Amino acid sequence: MKKIFILLLLAAFTFLGTFSLFAQTKATVYGNLGEENVNISIVNTQYGTSTDAKGCYELPLYDRTETVNLYYSCIGYQDTLVSLTPRQLQRDSINISFTMRKMSYDLQEVGVTAYEDFYRTKTNRNIADMAFLDGNIYMLENRPKASSMVVLDTDGVELARKDFDQLFEKLHIDAFNDLILVGQDSCLQVYLDEKQSIQPVSTFSRDDYRNKLLKIVCEFNGAYIIRTIVHDRGLYWLKFNHGKTQDFLYVMKDGSMEKPQYLCSFIDTLGYRACQSQWMSIQNEFHQVVAEEGGIDLINEGTWDGNLMRLAENSSLLGKIQWYCSIMAKKEYSITALIFSDFLQFIGLDNREFVEIGTDFKIAKRQPLKIISGEKFFKNEFLTDKATGKTFGLFVDDGVYHIGLYDPKAGAVGMGQKASKKVYPKVFKVHDGYAYSVYFNSGSNRGVINRVKIE
Repeated sequence: MKKIFILLLLAAFTFLGTFSLFAQTKATVYGNLGEENVNISIVNTQYGTSTDAKGCYELPLYDRTETVNLYYSCIGYQDTLVSLTPRQLQRDSINISFTMRKMSYDLQEVGVTAYEDFYRTKTNRNIADMAFLDGNIYMLENRPKASSMVVLDTDGVELARKDFDQLFEKLHIDAFNDLILVGQDSCLQVYLDEKQSIQPVSTFSRDDYRNKLLKIVCEFNGAYIIRTIVHDRGLYWLKFNHGKTQDFLYVMKDGSMEKPQYLCSFIDTLGYRACQSQWMSIQNEFHQVVAEEGGIDLINEGTWDGNLMRLAENSSLLGKIQWYCSIMAKKEYSITALIFSDFLQFIGLDNREFVEIGTDFKIAKRQPLKIISGEKFFKNEFLTDKATGKTFGLFVDDGVYHIGLYDPKAGAVGMGQKASKKVYPKVFKVHDGYAYSVYFNSGSNRGVINRVKIE
């Protein structure tokens, strides 16, 4: 009898221990789908739940060792499948919220599936920028007067990290697939070695970055595509073409061409004429003042370095210089270069036109860019997913970002479904069929990356 009692006691302890371990390993999936009676189930099982009158649901998951496929379905709406990896299931709670799409959707629309918080920084850090290279995700985390370079895999697992005492603003991948950290005064090139460690390569000035590296836009048909650069040395410095013109040229990579050859130009005619007229007025008055007062004509002597304030010989000239600087473009002419299988396109986002270049480096067509829907929400920006080869236009409606698929043959883009969870993400990128939105959670004092699958 005593032996049976001991066995029963051991069994009870074993059951309680198992139950306790079982309870501790539970992960809860929750969210809002915007509709009542949406069924949520695990694929190939009868286990599941449904949304309440407010569209909310909660589903506990007890196995964290295997990938779980959740199936969302509702009569009259498109079914959605969301996969959760074992790593994602290590969280105690997982928010999966999205809006169920009706079956009568527009085939040209870009749809999205569930949102998920892909990555969170440690406390007192924000995410300044992110980039994608060689199957990895590179992030620039910032804290006061310092930066960290972080490398993640596509599941959000940290592969490498390196801290820098200097503060960098953004990441840039140049035409040679070099990764560059860009700061206010200097830039740093880094790479990931065979041991998955981040190695600094070289440091160079911000001027070198702008005037050299940014000139090469991309590679196309055995040539480097080059653009003119507006030299931005400060507010009161003369800028090449006044920032109102953008020229594109090409040079063969094999060195068979001595000088770059012209491709096409984009010109803001009215803005260029206004700047040119004011600049000519400044020159004429400067020449006149120098002649009358017997000074040195820096422009004619060729010793002037482009600093407009050196020409401010009187209050009248100072006023004209200040007016000139106020009407100049504060940024370069906004042009996006897109590479397709047998042609190259330059899209002028400011004047809404595109130029198509064939493999013979000649203009095949030039015509207006069509915004077939969401005209007033178009953000004047295109995002190319290099992994899938698709290009998306970016739209903003009430602060929430939307994306629409670009048709290069027709030169048209339309507004699709929303692709950001909250308003005005700090950084927004697309890669490998996902849209990534970067936020700062002031409550937890952390940077957050939210990811959504693009259908």
